[in-house]
Amino acid sequence: MTSTSFEDRAALAKLVPLVRDLNRPRALIYWTDLLASVLVVGAGLFLSRPFPEAILAGSPTAIAGLLIAAFALYRASYFNHELAHQSHRLPGFAIAWNVLVGIPLLIPSFLYSHHRHHHSAQGFATETDIEYLAPALRGPRGVLVLLVACFGLPIAYAGRFLLLVPLATFSPRLRAWIDVRVSGLGLLGLSGRAPPEPEEIRSWRLQELACCGYLVVMLALLATAILPFTSVLQFYCVTVVLLVLHAIRIMAGHRYELESGPRNRIEQVIDSYNFTRNRPVTWLMAPLGFHLHALHHLFPSIPYHNMPEAHRRINAALPANSFYHATESPSYFREVWRFITRRPDAPPSQAAPAREGGEPALASVTPRD
Repeated sequence: MTSTSFEDRAALAKLVPLVRDLNRPRALIYWTDLLASVLVVGAGLFLSRPFPEAILAGSPTAIAGLLIAAFALYRASYFNHELAHQSHRLPGFAIAWNVLVGIPLLIPSFLYSHHRHHHSAQGFATETDIEYLAPALRGPRGVLVLLVACFGLPIAYAGRFLLLVPLATFSPRLRAWIDVRVSGLGLLGLSGRAPPEPEEIRSWRLQELACCGYLVVMLALLATAILPFTSVLQFYCVTVVLLVLHAIRIMAGHRYELESGPRNRIEQVIDSYNFTRNRPVTWLMAPLGFHLHALHHLFPSIPYHNMPEAHRRINAALPANSFYHATESPSYFREVWRFITRRPDAPPSQAAPAREGGEPALASVTPRD
């Protein structure tokens, strides 16, 4: 690992107190954003009816409605990530999100509660990091796998809760297998993770039961023709579009240039991006602060609504050749294209600018948040 200069240490020492006041989430912003997103989803679904007739007829209103619903639901789904970091500071928000978004999408919050492992020095970019693409999937092959998975994941999630949860009631061995093999939410869907802690079991089981019950009710409504099949097909199509948007974000989520091994926070930052241009498009494609993903890996506890201010302060405090400035990319879609056209055997690029004498402007210290 590259040694850290005195200048780097002095600069980094300023960052923690510089953003300390930005660590507390504002509940009103979270609740307003979530409820507004859900209302927009409903409006989009309404505009896209009758489904699929209006879509097949090429109705601009229906097509726009479907996309509006997909983008709004895409944004709402990303509150799962915020819950992984902020749930203890937002009383009642996890319940509301699960009822409005997590359960209908079959991605309840417990599936993502292991996310902090992705931020740990011992977890990031290792084989146990289900949020970091393996070398074999960095490039065209990964693009194909990610996009094909978009069509099958809703079915896989339904099978996990509708079939496996009831069966686990009668099989302790199956119960244990479910907990450690299909209870994590990784880049390619259901993945392995550590088993639940004793204090987590009740929450896991309640969320599983809620998802199973939701699916049973939906099947009963379908069987009695109260719920038309076209409504299920419409929601499936919106979910697939959502997953495609998520797959595209994965392509620009990291540089994916690290191999297995302990990684300090600065290395995580350098492997991530900050997108600060083309803001309207970038905010749509990378919602809830994901356009400043490098910042998030530097200070994971900063809530999404405070990230622009944190970025402004850090950007001004560090020198122009710092590791943080090196994470900035001018274009979200440029990095997506770089991933799509990447050769699997391509050598890692130098993420940070070089100093005089050729030493990269890296830092091996890890600031605490």
